[in-house]
Amino acid sequence: MCNSRRGMTLLETLVVLSVIVFLITLSIPAIQRVRAAADRTACQNQLRQLGQALHLYHHDYGALPPQGQRNPEGFRLSWMVFLLPYIEQKSLHDRAVLDCRNDPRALNVFGHQGMKTVVRLYVCPSDSRLLAARTDEWGTTAAFTSYIGAAGGISQAMRTYQGAFSPSVSFAEVHDGLSNTLCLGERPPPDSGQGGWWYPNLHYSTIGHRGPNGHLWIGLVIPYFPFDPQCGLTWRALGPGRTSNPCDRFHFWSLHGGGSNFLFVDGSVRFLSYSADPILPALISINGGEPVTVPD
Repeated sequence: MCNSRRGMTLLETLVVLSVIVFLITLSIPAIQRVRAAADRTACQNQLRQLGQALHLYHHDYGALPPQGQRNPEGFRLSWMVFLLPYIEQKSLHDRAVLDCRNDPRALNVFGHQGMKTVVRLYVCPSDSRLLAARTDEWGTTAAFTSYIGAAGGISQAMRTYQGAFSPSVSFAEVHDGLSNTLCLGERPPPDSGQGGWWYPNLHYSTIGHRGPNGHLWIGLVIPYFPFDPQCGLTWRALGPGRTSNPCDRFHFWSLHGGGSNFLFVDGSVRFLSYSADPILPALISINGGEPVTVPD
């Protein structure tokens, strides 16, 4: 007696394939959420490493970088250059300092090799754009960072406040408390390249209105004069953004969705939702004395 095997019909095959496609479709958002959560956690870990490096620098120099008085190249190189020895990048730091000393032109760092060198710790894992140097429409090739220091700003009540990345701030000057004062936050560079160079201590360039780079002032137009004609003056300190919108470079935001990671002066890292925008100036201020509770 012969045993006959019944194969799958075309209809049955299509049904099975449809079920598989349906299951894959259901799993994709979950995979994306897991990946986004992993990137957010990795970004927080990087900020913690930067916090440790800042504390080690402060231990050695008594203030946060850059310091033009103790590090003459600090007038030209960003605070991120001076953290390099503390994140196992001493050779790049030494090269940058030597290039500055050999370069007679006071602000010309654009030709330095460090300007084009990507430092992975300065790049949030959510932003693959920054894994290679980028050339903007003005012909400058540079490596970028996802993070920016809080320098201070001016409130809508026209009250000026100073942040941790004003020049040469020491921990003793942070009267509002190290755990209540933020020093670094996320700010993805725009696709235009108009902000986010990690290497030079050049806050704002009139050519192309590029900047801010190493540190951010909130609501204060003077450091950004002449202002980018595409963008109006904003009082926003924290809010959603898009890499396609160059005006979003003037406030903190992230690619994580819903908020942004911040490093506080005490070395802790917290994720603040965009609803925290009204209290961000108080969190940036080092000596405002404002009663403010850091959101969980």
